[in-house]
Order: sequence, then C-alpha cells, then structure tokens
Amino acid sequence: MKGKFIAILIAAVWSLTAQSNELTIGERKVIVSQTLEERREYWISLPASFKNGGYKDYPVLYLLDADFNSFFHVFTGMVRQLSSDATPVIPEMIVVGIVSQERVRDSSPTRSLTEYGGRKNQALSNTGGADQFLEFLREELIPEINAEYPTSGYQILAGYSFTGLPVIHSLYSSPEDFNAYIAIDPSMWWDEQIMLKRYSEFLQGKSTEKRRLFIATSERVEGVYPDENYVAEFIRLLNEKPKKGLYVDSVIYGPEENHHTMPVISFYRGLRSIFDGYMIDDQARFRTAVNVKNHFEQFSRKLGGTFMLREDVIRFFGYDRLYNDQFGIDVDKAIEFFELNTQFYPGLYKTWDSLAEAYMVKGKKELAIDCYRKSLLINPDNENAKSRMSDLLIY
Repeated sequence: MKGKFIAILIAAVWSLTAQSNELTIGERKVIVSQTLEERREYWISLPASFKNGGYKDYPVLYLLDADFNSFFHVFTGMVRQLSSDATPVIPEMIVVGIVSQERVRDSSPTRSLTEYGGRKNQALSNTGGADQFLEFLREELIPEINAEYPTSGYQILAGYSFTGLPVIHSLYSSPEDFNAYIAIDPSMWWDEQIMLKRYSEFLQGKSTEKRRLFIATSERVEGVYPDENYVAEFIRLLNEKPKKGLYVDSVIYGPEENHHTMPVISFYRGLRSIFDGYMIDDQARFRTAVNVKNHFEQFSRKLGGTFMLREDVIRFFGYDRLYNDQFGIDVDKAIEFFELNTQFYPGLYKTWDSLAEAYMVKGKKELAIDCYRKSLLINPDNENAKSRMSDLLIY
C-alpha cells in the first residue's frame, strides 16, 4: 500500500508542477474596434489548467502596456508562479495584455497640451481619449474575452506610469467595470493634477463596494523630478478621506526604488494585496474539507466573487489522507476532500474518478460504481474508470 501511495504522491506533485513541452506563454490576437476605429492587438495567456478541459471559470487580469519592457512576459510568469504549487497565493487567472498603440491618447482622461515638466507640446493635441478607450474595453474587448473563454466575472485592471491614469479614471468613472485595480506610479501630474481635483466628485460618485485598489510610488529625487509627488498626495487623500466600500493598499518606496525599478515588485505586491487571504497554510491537508470550503467561501464573500482552491491541490489532499500512513490514513477525510472536489468541479472526470477510488477503499461498492459512471459520462475514454467498473461489476 505504501508503494502505491508513493507512486500517487509523485504523480500528484508532478501534476502540480509540470509544464507542457511547449514554451509558448501566450497568443497574439487582433480585435477590430468600432469604438476606436482601428485594429487593436492584444496578447492572451491562459492558466495551466485550461488545457485540462477548461473545467472552471477564471478571473481576468487586463494588463495595459503589455508590450512595454517585456511586462507581459514578466507578469504572466509571476501570475503562473504565484498560482501554482500546493499552497497557491492567488487564483489561476487569464491575463489579457493590451498592446499600446496610441498610448498618450488612450491614457489621458482630458485633453491637455502640457507635458511632464510644464512645457506646452502640440504633439499632445490628440489627448483626451481615455473615455473612448475604456468604452472599447467595456463594450468590445471584455465581451470578446467572456464569449471565448471561461471567465468568472472578476476583473482586474493594471497599468503603469501613464497607463496608470486610465486605471484611476476607470475607478472614478465606471467602478462597475472592474473589481480591482493596480496603479503603479500613475501620472497624477496630468493636466494640472486633474485627477486629484476630481477626488471630491469621486467620493460622492458611484458605489465602490468591495472594490480594491493597490497603488505604488516612490520618493522623488530632488533635481530629477520637476514636480512634487502627486501620487503620494493621492495616497494621502485616499487614507484621510476614504471612499466607502473601497479597500486601499499603498506603498511609497524609499530611495532603494524609483519610477523605473518599481513595476515588477509593485505588481507582485499588488497581486498579494488584492488576493490577501486566498492562500491556505501547509497544515490544511491535515484538517477537514469543510475547513477548506469555509475558507474559500469566506474569501469569496470578502472579494465579491467566486474563488476556489485548485482541483489538483484538493485531489492531492484527498490522496494524502487515503494512502499516506506516515501521517495517519483517514479514509473518511479523504472522501470528504474528494466530495468537495465534485462540488467545486462537477464537470471534471478526475474528481469523480478519485471519489470512486476512495469509496472502493471504504468498501462502498455501489457508490464507487455510480461515481465511475459519472466519470465516464464526462470522459468516455477514461480507461481507469472502465477497468475499475468492470472489476466491481464482476465481483
């Protein structure tokens, strides 16, 4: 029995960490926008479990400036790593990276000819297109993603520097579009600090119940930056005059970071902040399935979405209790974990296959047969279920 457990454990750990032979991190796509009257390129990265049949609905992270400084490569890798292993920090996500095309036009909430530093620049005559850009996201891109992929409805918008402006503008003007926001040193200097001046309107505006904002900046180096730090001023307003229902987390880095070094660390901290409380501890597999279920139900209520632990992690917990005599076999606890998996992921054949195996160990032949039948209805090519059912029906 111990040898069988070790084989199952190795297979489970491999399923938690193994990657496809392909090294592709995403796919380039194009959408023809009627709102912007142009073709827009976006890149999409899908979770590792998506290839297992797309058995669940995923949150979606919309990343602006995807082509800037390899952000798409770095941030998709970070999402993949943080959502992996047996104690994931964040849920698996679909990442949609939007390639900048008219960056200044699409990011600026108002039309202004004043560039950073206070000089007038006629090249800024096409500014003020943020409302149209957000309409493009809301009316065209997001519906396309929702129609093509299994999405949960929980959406995050992330931007850096100038593309941090539409993140704040979206929060102000249409907080119903996204559940969470990551703004990394947004250009709050724009148009004589127009977004700071609009803060009082924001306080009286639309509901931001269960919305989350992470915002980061750094101390300004005198002589390098011509203006004071308006992001820090924005953080002060958020803390001193909080918007009801909006959870705000912020960081102001010291001299160890600057505008150009902070994106990666800020994106990491932003994800940790938004999904604070998602991670389970290393002892979860030694407790009950009800404990795990309650944890994610409570977390889901806090964020206003639906979140669950990955199927393969729960399956690992079940097999650990079913065969691992090092920590004490408990077949009943194993069955509870496998049953939880069938509740979270009823459309995945593996959940029914595992539950059937636990019923076999328990000696509940009819329940095992019923679960194997359900597994085969989902995946008629499940040879393990066919073989086990044949043995059960004979004996």
